[in-house]
Amino acid sequence: MVWVSISSHDATAQGIIQRDGLANMDKGAEAMYDGNYQTADLLFREALNQLGKLPSEMAYYFGRNSYHLKKYKQAINWLTKYVQLKGTSGQYYDQAVLYLDRANNAYRLIKEQQVQETENQLTTDGYYDCPSDYVMCPICHGSGVLIKPGNFGSVYQTCPYSGLTGKLTCEQYNQYLMGELGMEMRDE
Repeated sequence: MVWVSISSHDATAQGIIQRDGLANMDKGAEAMYDGNYQTADLLFREALNQLGKLPSEMAYYFGRNSYHLKKYKQAINWLTKYVQLKGTSGQYYDQAVLYLDRANNAYRLIKEQQVQETENQLTTDGYYDCPSDYVMCPICHGSGVLIKPGNFGSVYQTCPYSGLTGKLTCEQYNQYLMGELGMEMRDE
C-alpha cells in the first residue's frame, strides 16, 4: 500500500513539472511574438528541461526564436526538426519553411563572409606578423642547402629562396606564403 502512494506522488510531481513546462513554452511563445527574444529563449530553455516529451510546436518556437537571436545554425536544426515531425500538415508549416529559408540564407551569407575575410587576410601584404626580423626558410629548413638524390649520390644545392643563410626576411616570407617569392639564389 505504501508503494502505491509513493508512485502516485511521483506521478503527481511529474504532472506538475509537465504542466509548468507547457506553461513556460506558452509564455515563451508569447514573449517571442512580442519581440522579447532573450526572455523567450530563457523560457524555452526552462521548458526543455521540464518537458519529458517535447511537443512538436516547441521545435517551431525554439527555431523561430533562434533565428531572431541570430543563432542561424540552431534555427535551421530546430525548424528542420519541426518540418520532419509535422510535414506539410503542421500548423506552423508555412512559417517554419519561411524562417528556415531565412535562416539558411543568413547562415550561408555568414559563411561566405568568413571565407572572404580569410581569403582577404591570406592575400593581404604583410599578413603574417613575424616574431623576429628573420624567419627560418621553410624550403631548406634553415640549412641553406637542399640535398637531392642524384644518379651518383646526393646532389647539394644552395637554397634558391634563402641562399646559404637559411633565413628569409619577414617580407620575403610573406611573399613566399603568397607564392610571389622568386628564386633569387641569395648568397648573403
